[in-house]
Amino acid sequence: MYDTQESVQERLRKVFDALEISIYQAAKDLGENSSKFYNILNGRAKPSYDTILRLLEQYPQVRADYLLRGQPPILAEPESNGKVIEMRVSYRDLPFVPTRFYASFVETYTEGLRLNQLETYRVAETLIGEHRNGVVIEVAGNSMSPQLLNGAKVLAVHVDPSDWEYQSGGIFAVIYRDYFVVKRIKENELLTKQRLTLHSDNPNGGSVTVQLKDIRGIWRVVRVVDAPVE
Repeated sequence: MYDTQESVQERLRKVFDALEISIYQAAKDLGENSSKFYNILNGRAKPSYDTILRLLEQYPQVRADYLLRGQPPILAEPESNGKVIEMRVSYRDLPFVPTRFYASFVETYTEGLRLNQLETYRVAETLIGEHRNGVVIEVAGNSMSPQLLNGAKVLAVHVDPSDWEYQSGGIFAVIYRDYFVVKRIKENELLTKQRLTLHSDNPNGGSVTVQLKDIRGIWRVVRVVDAPVE
């Protein structure tokens, strides 16, 4: 039997030991900041799914079964007269809305903004799944913490205006008047009162009620593709 109680941080430390590499070397190989891995190994954060995928791609000898589930051995041993088959991770560059672009994104959205005019952000195909028309949005502020921290990148899909009245319970990016926010929809009264109430997950973030006539665009957040380490 293998230890299923072993944390992902502990498994990651054992992976680095088995590879005989330092945290600094691993961060350099993956194009990461070494402080990110120090925080992970010290238990202050967990590695994102994207980080794990890139680690498995960079070091194909590391067994995914061990890193993800704790099932040994840590490293794959090549069979005699055989070869190690590398698992390649496919990526796609998606339109990206960073926080610094919020204002210009709002200004150009109703003027026929083309998504190919935006910056791009590289996302693993496994995270994109079946969402073919997604955009990556950077979260500004901590109003949606602890689920979404400042600087988190989320995959979001556009909601057709004919479906606005049916959206509730999830997290959405919304353009209304001159604002672009990422909030949770709890009360959707577009059908009855032509208004939408947007809530913060952080108790200190409050809520805002938006009139239907002021809404210019809505995107449904489907998953986090990268999260900052705190």
